[in-house]
Amino acid sequence: MKTWVIAGIIAAFAYGVYSIPLKYLSSDKYLKAPLELIALGLALGVVVTAAGFAWLRGGGTAMFSAPNVWTYLLIGAAAGSVWLIGTLTVTGAFRDPATNVAQLIPLVNANTLVAVVLGLIFFNELQNGADLGKIVIGGSLIMVGGYILSA
Repeated sequence: MKTWVIAGIIAAFAYGVYSIPLKYLSSDKYLKAPLELIALGLALGVVVTAAGFAWLRGGGTAMFSAPNVWTYLLIGAAAGSVWLIGTLTVTGAFRDPATNVAQLIPLVNANTLVAVVLGLIFFNELQNGADLGKIVIGGSLIMVGGYILSA
């Protein structure tokens, strides 16, 4: 099995699991934590996980001497900001006790289509072996599934 397939499976599991504590934290039915504290908790988790990852890879001091360290950090921060906007939007939706994880998350996972289109545009991925027919079929199934579960 290819490494990227294993990485995708691990990421799918992680993203699937993280919606459970988000609903528990935010819903009026459970803890109803303020969004600002949820955001800070997420940031704390990211920092602790990043520090642990750096430590496992041999320490963090050498990484700050990389030639483009500020470019890497700024682009990473931009990506993190966009991710947090999406996460806080989902978390805000969980405020309503009637919001079901089983319905909201498949709808949110239409993000796959956004990523596919942007990957095709920015990275010209059709030239790198992406199959447009499979992409259209898979994307259509995602949209239909998200609609069915959210209706």
